Amino acid sequence: MPLSKDDFALPLASHQTVMKKIHIALLILGIAGIVGMSFFVKDLTTQETFTSAREKQGKYVVVKTKLDNSVPIEYDAIKNPNKTVFFAIDAEGKRSRVVYSEAKITDMERSEGLDLNGYMRDGYFECNKIQAKCPSKYKDDPNKARQNLPTSSSTQY
Repeated sequence: MPLSKDDFALPLASHQTVMKKIHIALLILGIAGIVGMSFFVKDLTTQETFTSAREKQGKYVVVKTKLDNSVPIEYDAIKNPNKTVFFAIDAEGKRSRVVYSEAKITDMERSEGLDLNGYMRDGYFECNKIQAKCPSKYKDDPNKARQNLPTSSSTQY
């Protein structure tokens, strides 16, 4: 009986389909990872000033500021509970009007700093998220701060 070409064929067909399925699965995982990361790109912005935010008008930025206490905060919970208007001063000392699309945050006047997330518009900063930097409870009382420091004792375990 003469040997044919099929007698020497290796069983690669099933092996190739398994490899194709693995490649497809890895490709899908890679695409899912890229799509998942794109949702967090907004949060990976650099700290800007009002001047640099004006240059990037319409782009999502984070501006590190302090509340300008010389101008009162405009907030009317009855008229429009989802609008707070105030003025903030950035690291360069530039002042800008800020329109926040949520209710006024608690103890905003007492915060040491505000990180404003949003977009620079014509003449004002449109803010959709604020991260307030809380004042230190040890700022005025250094003795209280020392009491909370860990002491070096020779504790045996």
